[in-house]
Amino acid sequence: MPAGTAAANKLIRQVLGEIQEGSGAAATERFSGLRAVDAKVREVKLVLTEAGAQPLVAEMEKDPDFSANSRRVRLEALANYCATALRFFETGTAKPVKRLFTGPDLRRLTAPLDGLEEVVQQRWLEAQRCQHANAYLAAGADLAFVEGPTSVEEVRRICKEVKGPVFYNQTGVSPRFSLAEMQELGLAVTIIPGATFRATIEAVYDLAVALRDEGPLAEARFIERFKQHPLGDLHTFAGFDRIRAWEEQYLPPEELEKYADSVGHQPGRT
Repeated sequence: MPAGTAAANKLIRQVLGEIQEGSGAAATERFSGLRAVDAKVREVKLVLTEAGAQPLVAEMEKDPDFSANSRRVRLEALANYCATALRFFETGTAKPVKRLFTGPDLRRLTAPLDGLEEVVQQRWLEAQRCQHANAYLAAGADLAFVEGPTSVEEVRRICKEVKGPVFYNQTGVSPRFSLAEMQELGLAVTIIPGATFRATIEAVYDLAVALRDEGPLAEARFIERFKQHPLGDLHTFAGFDRIRAWEEQYLPPEELEKYADSVGHQPGRT
C-alpha cells in the first residue's frame, strides 16, 4: 500500500472509531449537532480526495442520507463510506454498500420488561431496511425488496413505510398470504422460490428412488406417464416449433436441408 494511501487508511480508521460505538451503533452523543457531523463528513471527503478516491466522494455528494435531519442517519451513512473507503484502499473497489446498524443501547429503559429490548432492536432494523428501500426507489429502482419479515404486522409496516411497490419473497420465515391478503396489504410482486425448489428436488428424488429400486426401465415408465402431463410434449413446450417456424421464415432453403434425415424432434411429424 503506497504511503499516501496508508496514511489515509489510518485516518479513516480513526474516524470510524470516533463515529461508532463499540457495538457498531452511531456515536450520536459525541456530536453536539448536525454541524459537528457535517464537519466530520468534510474531513472524510478531504482525506478521500487526497487519497485518489474521487469516485467515492462523488457518491457521497449525491447521497440523500447526508441531508437527513438526523445525526444518526448521517453518521451511519458516513460509517458506510468509511468502510467502503477501507475496501477501496485494499482492492480499488469504490462502490458503497449499505449496512444495517444495531440500535442504541436502551437496556436501562427496557430492562423492566422481559423481551422489550429484542422488540426495540427488531423495530430499529425494520426502520433501517425501509429507509434503505426508499433510497433505492428514489434512485430509480422499480421495486423495493425488504428481506426476511417474520410477521404479518411487520409486512404491514413495510408496505406502509416503503414509498413505492414492494417485492415480497414468500418463503422461509416469512408469513404466507392468500392473493386477497396480498392485495389488501399492498404487495406488488410476490415470488415463492422455496416451494418451486422443493417441488423440483422432490420429483428428482422420487425418480432416483424408482431407478434404484426398479432398475433402468423405471425411466421408460416415467416417460410414458410424463406424456400424459400438460407439459408432456416437452419440445413444443420449450419452443422448438417456433424456432423451426422462424428458421423457415428467415433462413435460405439450403440451410434447412440439415433436417432432412434428422431422427430428432420435428414439428408436425408424429
